[in-house]
Amino acid sequence: MIGVDNLKMDWQSLTIVSSVLLFGFLENIFPFFHFQSTFDQRTYPNIILGVLNVTVNSLTIAAVLHWIWRQKMWYGFLHYVKLPWLSICISFVLLDLYLYVWHRMMHSFSFAWRFHKVHHTEISMNTSTAYRFHIVEVISSNIPKLLLVWLFGIQPVHLLVYELTLAIELVFHHSNWAIPKKVDKLLSKIIVTPNFHRLHHSQVFEESQSNYASFFSFWDKMFKSYSYPKYPEKIKLGLSQHNHDLNILKLILLPLKNN
Repeated sequence: MIGVDNLKMDWQSLTIVSSVLLFGFLENIFPFFHFQSTFDQRTYPNIILGVLNVTVNSLTIAAVLHWIWRQKMWYGFLHYVKLPWLSICISFVLLDLYLYVWHRMMHSFSFAWRFHKVHHTEISMNTSTAYRFHIVEVISSNIPKLLLVWLFGIQPVHLLVYELTLAIELVFHHSNWAIPKKVDKLLSKIIVTPNFHRLHHSQVFEESQSNYASFFSFWDKMFKSYSYPKYPEKIKLGLSQHNHDLNILKLILLPLKNN
């Protein structure tokens, strides 16, 4: 199991670095928005938060997963699914549905929003925004996921497949890459795309209360929260009360403020 954990970390690191470099290159060559902020202003706080979150996760979540996959008390519902391809498909869908529900909850409860708004203060959305999350939200989001892994008996490789795919998708749909609108709209019928997700980051409250999906966009269709922007180039990103770049300390302390 230690070998699996090490393999998981190696592949995750490789996937994150590769996707950030790829989509970072594309968003700089073909930018959708032309931001006024510097590269350091756009990326530095997000990178610091990302490193902090990955470090804390590796010290806490990995240990719990190790216990779940070694214990013999309960093997999970998927233990009775004998077709490997079906088991991995069910695992993928369950994990993605969970993230949709979690994300929607973060927008539905004021206490949860205090932490999630750190992500939405981004006014220059780019590849690094995929890792702009408060540490409290990151740790909290993993608690129900660990229960899900235990309850259904999601296997290490199946969890790895989902997390690697999600890592690429998160960087993709947060990127400032200007892909053709027709292609973006077509892809958004199945997966989350940059224009689709830009609407979720709109300063207009009604627009931000849509498009909660992380990978499959059909969850938004299913739960009546799907909306594709007519004029994505007119979207104003961020939160109106935070219309300037925030440093790392301000982002960490933001949930303590009453605004």
